[in-house]
Amino acid sequence: MKPYIFLLALALISCEKNKNVPSAPESLVIDRDSSVPELKKTFDGQSSDLESTTVVPTLETEIAEGHNAVWCSSFLTAWKSLARDIAKADISLEGSPQTALVLNKADDPTPHNPKGSTYVATGWNNKGVLDRIRNELMVAFPDKPAPTFPGIMPDSFVAYAYLEANVKFDLPYFQNGKPLEFTDSTGRKTEVASFGIRTEDDYAYYKLRSQPRVLFRKGGHRKEAELEFAIDLSATSSPSQIVLARIKREPSLAKALKRVEEELGEIEKLKQKDPRYAKYLEGIGPNDVLLVPNIFWQISHRFSEIEGKAFLNPQLKDQRLDIARQDILFRLDRGGAELKSESKIHCLPIPTYFVMDRPFLIFMRKRGETEPYFAMWVDNAKLLTPLKQ
Repeated sequence: MKPYIFLLALALISCEKNKNVPSAPESLVIDRDSSVPELKKTFDGQSSDLESTTVVPTLETEIAEGHNAVWCSSFLTAWKSLARDIAKADISLEGSPQTALVLNKADDPTPHNPKGSTYVATGWNNKGVLDRIRNELMVAFPDKPAPTFPGIMPDSFVAYAYLEANVKFDLPYFQNGKPLEFTDSTGRKTEVASFGIRTEDDYAYYKLRSQPRVLFRKGGHRKEAELEFAIDLSATSSPSQIVLARIKREPSLAKALKRVEEELGEIEKLKQKDPRYAKYLEGIGPNDVLLVPNIFWQISHRFSEIEGKAFLNPQLKDQRLDIARQDILFRLDRGGAELKSESKIHCLPIPTYFVMDRPFLIFMRKRGETEPYFAMWVDNAKLLTPLKQ
């Protein structure tokens, strides 16, 4: 069975003396298992055409009220490679645009990525960097179509990064046949498609219930709407993990991630104090419900605020940054075929509803790391799969 969670990202920084590059690498392509019902992309296009969603250059970038926020490390990886291998220093652009400053300040994310997930190359066109990128990508990612760079000038240079990662499930979740009503931060309700462990699956599918792990749960004893929690959807996946956290909005992805880490720190303290109770809190109970919206989108984003700017670095004299583009494809679904039924044993615990029916955080990271290579704050339903496509 093929992985059901996909993350593929490109980042291209193209720098020339006189001519704009008319296009960047083509759209990303993934191969899907034919046994999995194919989702249609909720969005496939330029970020400028997407309402209430922002692609941010760093995790620390503030998120506008009511907006989704998407970050992937591939662009920052390309930027750091440009600074290290070509400029030999932090990138300096005319006018000192804020995006360039925050990219310089951020740490290189590459060491935190899973082994073999990231390819990065930087070099001059007249010294063969484009052929090198195509040849090396073919070896590292045989299924990825070779990128093209139409119109690029001989005396230009390229910083290119490609990241591809996935999380495999040992067992597929159920597709939810009923609508999941997602309520965004403004109170607007949208019916979306979802997967997980449904209400009708109570007291059954114990192997499936052991697949996710509750990383923390807080509040909600009297009112389910006040419950905050984080879920690792596949507790044994390696090298990557995917975590979903239904928490209150934070001003940036960095602060949202920090909030999750703080809660995980409290759980670690509880494990030392009361390991049996901490173990109990990790589990999905026999009549608990876990529902996650289906997500499938592809966004191409231009960091236009730094495009066209001349470099001030001595190593880049007379050069300007023409194309600063990132393409991100993300897919999250149940994957695979339906599970066979198991026998039911009824009891009467109070169920907990781990339902992503209001704004939530998604992040992917190498297991054991604290820094993610992908993060998304879902504030509205613009990138969620509608119930009827």
